[in-house]
Amino acid sequence: MKRRTSPKYILLALVLAVIIAFAYLMTPVNRMREKVDSDIAKVNARFDPGQSIDLAQAMKMTGHDAPQMLNPPAAVPPLLLFPPSAEDLAKLSG
Repeated sequence: MKRRTSPKYILLALVLAVIIAFAYLMTPVNRMREKVDSDIAKVNARFDPGQSIDLAQAMKMTGHDAPQMLNPPAAVPPLLLFPPSAEDLAKLSG
């Protein structure tokens, strides 16, 4: 003897499967969680010294090279030596 399921139960099972599938695919919680996670990752990247040159310089993990001039100015001799000699003192005092 074969037992047949009534079409009412098949239709009910199909409707429930469709509702569950729709709820699973349209869950805003999963999308919101992914969005929040990506936003948190972006914020954390801003404060990572390995990715932010501003923080790396603030933490003195990196610096800049001194400029190298192509034509540097000539060295100026000292204008006044200390202690001044007697001649220099006579010139200065008049």
